[in-house]
Amino acid sequence: MFKLFANAQVLQPDLSIKHCDILVQDDCFYDLLEPGTPCSKPVESEVDLGRQMVFPGLINAHDHLIDSCWAGLGTTPVENWFDWDRSVHESYEYKLMQRLSVTDLYVVGMYKNIISGATTVVDHFPAEISATFNGHPLVSLLEHFYMAHSVSHHQLKWGANPAEQFRQARGILPFIIHAGEGSHQEIREEIEQLNRMGAIEKNTVLVNGTFLEEADLQLIASRGAAIVWLPTSSERIFARHPDIKRISELGIPLTIGTDSSTSGSTTLLAELKKAWLYAKDHLDGAIVARDLIKMATSDAARIFGIEKQTGSILPGRRADFIVFKQQPDSDIFEQFISMKPAHFSMVVHKGMMMIGNDEFRKISAIDFSQYSEVKIDGMTKILYGQPSQLIERIRHKLNSAVVFPYFDIASED
Repeated sequence: MFKLFANAQVLQPDLSIKHCDILVQDDCFYDLLEPGTPCSKPVESEVDLGRQMVFPGLINAHDHLIDSCWAGLGTTPVENWFDWDRSVHESYEYKLMQRLSVTDLYVVGMYKNIISGATTVVDHFPAEISATFNGHPLVSLLEHFYMAHSVSHHQLKWGANPAEQFRQARGILPFIIHAGEGSHQEIREEIEQLNRMGAIEKNTVLVNGTFLEEADLQLIASRGAAIVWLPTSSERIFARHPDIKRISELGIPLTIGTDSSTSGSTTLLAELKKAWLYAKDHLDGAIVARDLIKMATSDAARIFGIEKQTGSILPGRRADFIVFKQQPDSDIFEQFISMKPAHFSMVVHKGMMMIGNDEFRKISAIDFSQYSEVKIDGMTKILYGQPSQLIERIRHKLNSAVVFPYFDIASED
C-alpha cells in the first residue's frame, strides 16, 4: 500500500531541509519526490502536510520500559548506583508497582516513547526479556545485540558474563554495558577490567559514564566505543554529569537515553532539552541543538548498527517520522527541543500514524476502531490503541488514581 505525505519540509541526513513529497510503501520510505511530481504508484491515501516540518523518529538509546510507573524514586544524590537502586527497591511505590503486569508496564513505557516522538527504543533488559515485545505496533525495540549489566560484583545478575556476551557479538552487533555509575573503587576500575577482557571496541556501547576519568575516556576514544548520556538520571542520582565536553573533544560517539522513570526521567524529548540547557551553561558551544537532534537520530542508528533501518528519512528506511509546524524566525532545532509532545502534529511508526491531530485521520488505518480519541495536556489527539483502558486497569490494580507525569491522558468526551 502506498501513502503520499505531500508538501513536506524534510530533514535530510546532512541536517539541511528539503521541500518534497514523501512516498511510503507499507512500513518503509519508498521515495522522496519533487513537490507536485505525478506519482507512478497507486496511492491509496494522500495528505497535504502544508509545508510542515518532518524529522526522523527519535531513537531512545537506553530506557527501562518496565520501570515506567512513578518518576523520581529513591534516595538521591548518592555516590554509587547500587545505593540508589537499593533505596528504590525499599520504597513503597516500588513495592506497589509489583502488583502490575510486565506487559502493562512495558506498554505504558512504549506510550511514553511514541508520544514524545521516540519510535525506536533500546531496552535496559537483555533480549530474552525484551524480545517478547518485538514487533509491537507502538515502537520498535532494538532486536540484535548482546548485553551485560556491568563488570563489578554489584552487577545485576541477568544475562551471561560480560566476556561471553562480548565474544558472541563478534565485533559486529552492539555489546551494551553500564560503566562509570559511581565512585566505588570497583566501579572506577570497570573500564580497565573491560579492557583486559578485550571488550572495548567499536561495537561497545557504554551506558551512563558519569564517573569516567580522563584515562578511561582516552582509551574509549582510541577504540571507537560509544557512550550513552543519561542527563536526568546522572544529574538526579549523582548530582553531576559525565565529562561531556571532553567526550566531545575526543570525538567519542555519543547518544542520549532516558534511563528509567524511577530515576526521574520523563521523555526523550525532555532529555534533549535538559542536555541542551546543560550544554548552553557548561559546554561553551561544544554541543548545540542540531548536534543533539543528530545524536538522537542518525548517530544513535549508527552506534547500534541500525542505520540501514532507521535514523534518517531515506528510501528503504523504516517510515518513522515526526510532523510539526515551524515557528517563524526560529532555529528549527532549538524549536524542536523546546516543544512539548502534544504540539507534534503527528508521529508515525512503520508508516502508521500512532498519534496525531484529527485532520490526519484518513491516513491512519482502514479500521479506525484501533484508535482512541484522547486529550493529551488538554489537546485533542488520535492515539493508537486503548490507553484509557490500560490506565484504568492499572489504577484498579493499585487501588489508586496514579497519574503518570509523561502520560497525562484523558478520554475525549
